[in-house]
Amino acid sequence: MLLPKGKREFRFRCDLFDDPFTPTFRLSEVADYLRTKLPTVQIFTHGELVAEKLSKAQGDEREVLLQRLAIGFVKARVHDPFKPVEEREPLYGEIAYERRRLTTRGEARGVVYDGFMVQELLVGLFDREELNRWSFPLVFTNQLLATFDESDRRYHLRTVILGYPAIVSTTGLVEAPAKPREFYLAREQFRAMGLDAISPVLASELRDRCLLPNDERLTEVAKGYALQAVFYALFGEAFCDDKDCRLYNAHWQEEMLHAQLDGAYDLCPRHETMLQNLSGKQ
Repeated sequence: MLLPKGKREFRFRCDLFDDPFTPTFRLSEVADYLRTKLPTVQIFTHGELVAEKLSKAQGDEREVLLQRLAIGFVKARVHDPFKPVEEREPLYGEIAYERRRLTTRGEARGVVYDGFMVQELLVGLFDREELNRWSFPLVFTNQLLATFDESDRRYHLRTVILGYPAIVSTTGLVEAPAKPREFYLAREQFRAMGLDAISPVLASELRDRCLLPNDERLTEVAKGYALQAVFYALFGEAFCDDKDCRLYNAHWQEEMLHAQLDGAYDLCPRHETMLQNLSGKQ
């Protein structure tokens, strides 16, 4: 969404929806960061999206909404990483699981969902006042999201699903970018011994090279991905080729940590100029 030439002021709002199930994620810090980078954009924070929408529905309306969401998430489940999700009849147990997840702790438990199908499902939660060219929802979730890549005919985990609404997966920040090869070798060795996790010693050694579960750096990393999502809504582009820019499209954990935590600058000169022009600065 580019501004008309010569127009310096506009009304654009971004509504951030919380992921309360990830202990090290702090939505308020992400909101403060976006306000600093985007002073002309109105930033609002909310609770977890589904809980917010269910709380506003009453009686039969709430039941219908809950059932529709539960069925939608069941249909979005990825069962085979090498095949696009196909239409099928949801099982009773699957629907019951999703209803519990949506109304209790929201635990993901390793289930992977098709990111675009989830995005399409969430669109139905917003009315025209909440989701339009000038009103942009950004949803944080602990769900694992993936998209099917036609080039290698398989699903890949994603950190962010761009569009309206955009979705940032806090679990995806940990799991989607590839970890150092030593991590995967060690994990297979520990699994061969019947252990579910790698040793704390190895985890400590790898800490500087990848995000780990319940990592205190997660919120700082999430700021950059939130900015990517807003950038896409405002300018139609989200990623950068500069490895020091927070908009860098990282495929490895080490690349992600460098861009988000150790880059030479927050944004590369070109993207910084775009934000300054948005704010009417010269």
